[in-house]
Formats: sequence, structure tokens, C-alpha cells
Amino acid sequence: PEQITDLFQHFASLFQFEPGAEISVEVDPRVTTVAHLEALSALGFNRLSAGVQDLDPEVQQLIGRVQPLENTAELVAAARRLGFDGGINLDLIHGLPGQQLDNFSETARAVVALGADRVAIYSFAYVPWLKGHQRALPTDRLPAREQKLALLMAARRVLLDAGYVAIGMDHFAKPGDELALALKQGTLHRNFMGYTTRRAGDLVGLGVSAIGSVSGSFAQSHKKLSRYYAALERFFSNKVGTD
Repeated sequence: PEQITDLFQHFASLFQFEPGAEISVEVDPRVTTVAHLEALSALGFNRLSAGVQDLDPEVQQLIGRVQPLENTAELVAAARRLGFDGGINLDLIHGLPGQQLDNFSETARAVVALGADRVAIYSFAYVPWLKGHQRALPTDRLPAREQKLALLMAARRVLLDAGYVAIGMDHFAKPGDELALALKQGTLHRNFMGYTTRRAGDLVGLGVSAIGSVSGSFAQSHKKLSRYYAALERFFSNKVGTD
């Protein structure tokens, strides 16, 4: 929590926030504590996104991400108590090894029961040549293309039946959410980071692996932490030399 506070204060000193600005954070329910949430809330964060992926225990074992429903439910409850109510996003993934239609539908129903304000159902991309850890996945358990689409449609049906509004291909929001209202009013936008309620001229990425878009040009910080640190050291060494 102390590092989060220190880091955010450095970033916040570089910008002037608009009144009522949406300040969001992505968290992992397996490691995020109430103390983390308290620090984020005190700093003004008001939207939280958490990865759920799939609640089926077998799928979780196959992908090496064990995250019982209780973990996510406790995180959501704590976030609501601390002022994130109305700003809770939960993310699912379709196309993971071992996924079945009935079980993935149950995961979607659980997300509805948790009261998520927005739900994303991302498509799993099997790219082991880019992400080495994916080599450990059992390729014989990956769903076929048709099954992968059926998984998405099954979860989509659960969310639509529960009253969520479909935003684009894979996002859903409660009818009163800003995204749903922007869609209805024709003011919804999309940038390389996803859907947004307003058009942003520039996006500034700060930190390891961050992606930015400034004046029509894209840039990404090093994804590997050691290379990122080395780049910082070179930058500040050159800066000191010129000063």
C-alpha cells in the first residue's frame, strides 16, 4: 500500500485531474488485500477491474490460475464498502483449455450474481511464441474454433438475459452504466485500449510495458522489467550528463 501511494502521487503530480474524473485500476483477487483497496480508495480510485477468467476448478488447474469464487466475492464486497460501488468490472476469457458450455455459463451467472457493473469476455489467444508460459498448456484441451464461439455466445446469452447491454463484440454493461448510456446516445468511442465514453487526443503510458499514443504515434515501454530498468538508467545518465 505504501508503494502504491508513493507511485500514484508521483504520477498525479504530473497532471491536473478533472472534477469527478474516473480513476481506475486493474487488480488480481489472488493477491489484492483490503489494505491495498483502502490505499487506492484514499487516493481517489473509483473503478476497479478484476480478472475472473473462469470459475471452473478444472480449468483453473489447467491454466495454473487457482482463484475460488470466494476470493473474488470477498474482493468485490470490500471494494463496494470502500467506495467502488458502481465501478466494478469483472473479466472473463473464452477459449481456455477444458472449458465447457454449461460450466462457462455458470461462471457468467456467478459474475451476474456478484453484481458486476461491466463484464468483458475476452478471446484467449494461444501464442506460445510470444508468451512462453503458454507452452505448459495442454493443447489437446483447447476448444475448437466452433466450440470457442459457442462459449462466447453462451455467456453472452446469460448476460443479456440478466439485463446487461452488449457494448461492441465482447463488453457488457448495466443499462445505467456510462458505457451503456454513451452507446444509446451515440457518443461511444473506441481506442486501442478499448471502449470509452469520450474521445481522447493523447494517451500517455507510464511504467513497464505501458502503451501510449501521442500525436498519432504508438509507443510501448519495455515489457521485460530488467530492460525497462536499464532504459531508465540510460535515460537518467544521459540527462545528468546534459544538465
